[in-house]
Amino acid sequence: MSIGKNQIKVINEAKSFLEKVDLSKIDSSSSSFCYFNSWAETPGYARLKLKNEGLPFLINFIKILFKNILTIASHTKYIEINNKNTLKKYESIVLSWSFKKNFLSDGSFQDRYFNQNSNNLTNSFWILISMDGYVPSNLNNNIKIIKRKRGFFKYNFFLLIKILISTVLSCNFSLKKIYHSIFFHSYFANIISKIVIKDIKENNFKSILLPYEAQPFQNNLFSKIKKINKKVVNIGYLHSLTPLTSELIYRSGSPDLLLVHGESQIEMLESKLNWPKKKLFLIQSLRFDENKSLSKKIFIPMAVHNFDKFLQEFKKLLETSPKNNFPKFVIEDHPAVSNSKKHNIFKKELEKLMEIYKDRFSDNSINKNISIFFGVTAAILEALEKKINVIHICSDPIFQSYSEQIWPNFKVKQLGKFTFSYNLNSFGKFINFGKNNTLKQTLKLIF
Repeated sequence: MSIGKNQIKVINEAKSFLEKVDLSKIDSSSSSFCYFNSWAETPGYARLKLKNEGLPFLINFIKILFKNILTIASHTKYIEINNKNTLKKYESIVLSWSFKKNFLSDGSFQDRYFNQNSNNLTNSFWILISMDGYVPSNLNNNIKIIKRKRGFFKYNFFLLIKILISTVLSCNFSLKKIYHSIFFHSYFANIISKIVIKDIKENNFKSILLPYEAQPFQNNLFSKIKKINKKVVNIGYLHSLTPLTSELIYRSGSPDLLLVHGESQIEMLESKLNWPKKKLFLIQSLRFDENKSLSKKIFIPMAVHNFDKFLQEFKKLLETSPKNNFPKFVIEDHPAVSNSKKHNIFKKELEKLMEIYKDRFSDNSINKNISIFFGVTAAILEALEKKINVIHICSDPIFQSYSEQIWPNFKVKQLGKFTFSYNLNSFGKFINFGKNNTLKQTLKLIF
């Protein structure tokens, strides 16, 4: 069976599972097993892999579930930080992620997904999930930060046991409900929902907007908002797309409106993932910059699993390439990764291979307009729309590579077992690059 047909099979399995969960009256919006992520080792990913690969994946399946529970032990406490002396009423909530580098000297926040400053969106209240624990000393009044409270020890097993007992009690000892609720993503969904719902009850918000990835905390929050106030408009922005799009199946907790910046993306969401046409809104891209260069670069993904396989495949590519075939590349890490030991090791190993095969690289290479991508990264679509030749190295083609069956606008050529080259049949359909477009202008078109 081809990679594309296998991918369709995986998506159909995810759809079937969601239907069964909904019939059993389990909340699929918060279920960790219903987060069918294709790039991170979530319970949903583990289940899809087990269904696809069978018993050989069983040990890895158990390991992933155990790690997911253990993750709770290092995230047992979250705190909220904001200036509580403001009584200003806001019209909209923007929920996003933050790093230290996203804050400006005036205490405002520059969002990389919406390309929007927190001061420039009228009547907006920003709730930010801190990825590195940073909080500026002059934090603006319209910003709240949710951050993990770190303890002396990395893992707090005492609180983990309390959290697990609380989960079992809240599920009324139902094994099915416990099975869907006992893992980290469900626990985190509960944390975020409690904080945001409290703010929604205290203010008369008209809408909530977030960069949508169909994570449990997003779907669960949208679902709970509808239960307390149906007038609040839930809006997601589809800022990136993975090759295997199973996490984006339309289901409980999907937003009222999904902002999408490409015709081909809308076609795929409708035809493969059951999205109603009225829920999809075509816009110019807020995130991607048409003038940003992606050429002559090697991109490292956010999740680096099985990087030995990445390195083996990269070595094969260099071995079989003629001299001076590639330009001299710059290695770029994923923007959401900060000081990762694993990523740093992988980068150094890539540099070693590039040194061993240094005669494959030249400033005078005829292949100047080319880049290499590892694993799952949205930058592939961005590069293709900029007419850059793309080489994609995967560790798991069914879960990580693009196929013509899901993406008809793609031209795919398999160079090796885990290596592919991509081109597009036509341009401008995956990303409609914004011409000085802003989030404020986009929202005016909606309301």
